Amino acid sequence: MSNNKEAESNSSSNYFKQIRRVKLYVLGGDGQWDDRGTGYVSYQFVQGNGVVEGLRVTSEADDSKDLLMTKIFEEDVFQRQGDTIVTWTNPETREDVALSFQEADGAKEIWNIICQVQSRLRKNSTDDCDTENAAGNHSSGTLHNSDDFYEMSLPQPEMENLEKLQEIVSSATSVTRDRIVDGVMQDGYLSKIYQIFRTCEDLEMEQSLHTLFKIFKGLIMLNEPSLIELCLSDQNVLDTMGILEYDPEYSNHTIKHREYLKNPNLFKEAVPIKSPAILFKIHLNFRLTYLKDVVMARYIDDVSFSTIRELILLNNVEIIAQIQSDSAMLEELFELCRSPSNPKGEAKNGEKLSEKKRNGFLFLRELLEIAKPLQLPPQMAFFRSISSHGLFSILENGVNSDDNTIVSASTDIMLCTLNHDPQLLRSYVTSDEGQTLLKNLIEGLLFFQDVGLKAQITEILRCLLDSTTFGCPVEREGLLDSFYLNHMDTMMSPFLSEESWTEDGEQIQHSTNSGEEGSQSKGKSVNLKTSVSKRERKECWDCARKHVVELLSFCIEHHAQRVKYYMMRHDVLHKVLELFRQPNKHLVLAALKFLRQCVGANDSFYNRTIVKKDLFAGVLHLLKQHLYRNNLVNSAIIELFDHIRVKNMKALIKYIVEKYRSVFEHIEYVETFKLIIIKYDQNQEFEKDKANGLVGSEDVHSNWGGKGRENSNPSRRSRGGFGSFRSKLDDDDDESYFDEDDEDDGPVVSKEALEEMSKSNTNLSQESSGLAAVLNTYEDVDKEDVEINGTKKDASHDGNGANGDGEPESKKARTSA
Repeated sequence: MSNNKEAESNSSSNYFKQIRRVKLYVLGGDGQWDDRGTGYVSYQFVQGNGVVEGLRVTSEADDSKDLLMTKIFEEDVFQRQGDTIVTWTNPETREDVALSFQEADGAKEIWNIICQVQSRLRKNSTDDCDTENAAGNHSSGTLHNSDDFYEMSLPQPEMENLEKLQEIVSSATSVTRDRIVDGVMQDGYLSKIYQIFRTCEDLEMEQSLHTLFKIFKGLIMLNEPSLIELCLSDQNVLDTMGILEYDPEYSNHTIKHREYLKNPNLFKEAVPIKSPAILFKIHLNFRLTYLKDVVMARYIDDVSFSTIRELILLNNVEIIAQIQSDSAMLEELFELCRSPSNPKGEAKNGEKLSEKKRNGFLFLRELLEIAKPLQLPPQMAFFRSISSHGLFSILENGVNSDDNTIVSASTDIMLCTLNHDPQLLRSYVTSDEGQTLLKNLIEGLLFFQDVGLKAQITEILRCLLDSTTFGCPVEREGLLDSFYLNHMDTMMSPFLSEESWTEDGEQIQHSTNSGEEGSQSKGKSVNLKTSVSKRERKECWDCARKHVVELLSFCIEHHAQRVKYYMMRHDVLHKVLELFRQPNKHLVLAALKFLRQCVGANDSFYNRTIVKKDLFAGVLHLLKQHLYRNNLVNSAIIELFDHIRVKNMKALIKYIVEKYRSVFEHIEYVETFKLIIIKYDQNQEFEKDKANGLVGSEDVHSNWGGKGRENSNPSRRSRGGFGSFRSKLDDDDDESYFDEDDEDDGPVVSKEALEEMSKSNTNLSQESSGLAAVLNTYEDVDKEDVEINGTKKDASHDGNGANGDGEPESKKARTSA
């Protein structure tokens, strides 16, 4: 037994010796640091003008040899550089000294000792610091050497020892931390401190209360989970929070942590929790969160924050495991959530049944929230367990509830399950019993007056319909078939049946008997959820239409064929772009985003529809309204045209240039529109060459023509225009490059090409009569021939114009010329 104690003592001594190992450096006259040797530093009384507190460094090779003996000066001459270096300038000898520690813990310990001594010296600076005062400090509990510092014990929890205890706790390090924790957690130690607190509070001893606050702040910052749990236990939590109310930085304010925690309404038990251990864990997690986010928010560091968060996570694991294994409690919870809301019915404890049901949904949501950070295996087990108890059946009714709290909780729960495993909810939606869930979600998207709920439902539908996360083709086809056949018409009704809705989103009731019955049920839903002003209903209706358009854009991206056929049958593209008429910019932007999605699909169906119905008329009208405004609408329009140009969508380029060239030629604040005209001219030139057989088979898909087209017609190099100029830039091969003289480096443009380009520029300047005049001309043509969206009158059938193509006269004249 004695051998074990000796071994333990030797091991501890070696450890303390190891962390005190330092290299001593002194700054020489040449500005270089001189190495004075390696040794061990200790805190001791040294001889100077009397006996004073100081540092001693003994040689590693010969422990009888001192490398350094210096007192700790009251002046602010000590500095800590990094984790392992302490430097100072001796104010008496002006000598610069540095200690480089082998371990960061040793540097921290010596630095804390220096700070303590300096603090005490400054406190007593008005007194004569003679030997007797030093001896008095020695007898008052000051640590006189480093061995005492490491082997210290906590003072007795008494009123006169509070300052000393506060110093020890505040200066705790990784070495002393365990000893402090062990001392505080001894039986009766904390209870005596709490008794001192109650005495100080009764006597209004403010200074002692502030000291107690610093002690408990330091105890919490020790990051010991068992100590934190003890301080927040049922028997200690109020005393702990009471001490933490006396923050010296808020001495002029009243803090009421205890009053808040005593509030009985903070904890609502939806169903009885029979396990005292789990009940304590639930209460403990709430207290830990309150401690982290409110009480210690100004003081807590990253390490303490992580410690408390880890403690909460471990408690959550135990809570989830216990609840998952308690089938009786889960059955009771789900039965409560399935029960019909009856405001007149009273529960056994006097609480209304509707309130109990609301608490049941909130409890279920909280369970899923705390299960999200868990490891994947326990998380999967929990989600599958609650799904087997009928989770989605109660969510189906919850979404259709008249209680907004239940609806919000239901959507939150659905998002949690979708983020965990979308297949769980998809399997239920495609089953026979889950047919009404999608219907309730879509009706909620249209009728709810809470824009936050609309956004949540939109996100739920996105997750459900996301084709990238489907498990198998059979499941995918089943869900999409059900959605497009049974629910797509309802979702698109604001656009497909616009005459059935008022401007603020109320359905117009019909006079037929069957219609009256249907409208009454729908009207009830609307009335229950629209008890707000007309202006607010209009805002919510606009929000609903915006979300519908966003979902439609999402479908174009993920369900290319299905949504294309649906849009073909119902003329959706034209009807959605009617939103360009709306004064609300978020609706206009949603429509532009939708059009951009259709154009980005680069599908011949969308392109033909756009050209046939002249759907860019509305875009040009918007461009005129926002021409020189540096706003989002203007940027979205420019990006749309630039995308068409970059991707060289020939059908769309031909359509917009031939239709609106006179407008594009006068827009100069961006280059996008003139570049589209150049791209159109290049495409036309290429088509001419292709028709004349001037383009080889290898250049069929080229925009410019290349070496092949030059070889097929060598005389083409002498022709002017953009084609010959670009050919010269692109078609010079390596041999011709090296055959040229240095003086001739760079592209060569023929005289004919320069003359042709100069002539085109002259014609362009002669045609330009100002952007405003052209836009006004376009506006007149727009009124005659084209609505903002869709064709009002087809010019090809009116007999006017020689070619019957319905183009503006100015454009015809330019084309014929």
